[in-house]
Amino acid sequence: MSLIDLHRPRIRSERELNAVFGEPLLAARPLVPEALRALAHQLLAYWFNGRRSLLPVISARAQDGRSSLAAELARTFAAMGQRTLLIDADLRAPSLHSRFSIGNKGGLADFLDGRGVRLAACGDNLAVLAAGKVREDPLELLSRERLRRFLAAAGRPFRVVIADTPAASRGPDHEMFSALAGGALVVIRKGEDARRLAGLRRRLARCAARPVAAVFNYT
Repeated sequence: MSLIDLHRPRIRSERELNAVFGEPLLAARPLVPEALRALAHQLLAYWFNGRRSLLPVISARAQDGRSSLAAELARTFAAMGQRTLLIDADLRAPSLHSRFSIGNKGGLADFLDGRGVRLAACGDNLAVLAAGKVREDPLELLSRERLRRFLAAAGRPFRVVIADTPAASRGPDHEMFSALAGGALVVIRKGEDARRLAGLRRRLARCAARPVAAVFNYT
């Protein structure tokens, strides 16, 4: 870390987060089980209310806890009796197939490339779509009309569709999902650079998406 980095403002609390990022639709919460259950109830009331089904999970950088949150939130919705689809939309560094001990075949990349798709049943009310085999540039794949059609179709059998997207530092992939959803759930690690977070907020605004909820990772 350089001397310049040491003097940059850092986000260390929910209050500082809201000052930089703006007030999300739902209150900022810590990344703990009790808070996630409360957040799931709020999302069912205010986001997954029959008009929307998709919510991407985004973060500024890798290792912010984004994939862990996506997985735990999907499990929480499923345990609440809500039919839930969890999509590994991180075609650059997929991980959900390992977390759920499923094969990384027949996934999102395969579908977008015109190949077969396979949803893995991972318990009652929970299906997981792996990232699949990426043969082309991820951004080019995600730019295809097949993504929009697939996500629209997924909203019919599933009330909740959660997409684990790549960190913003790895590219603009998350913007594709945020634009289609109209919003995103943002994961922020304690000590995040305030300028980097402000940049993420501007990128959401450019694709006409709002921060639906913010989860603060203190670990």
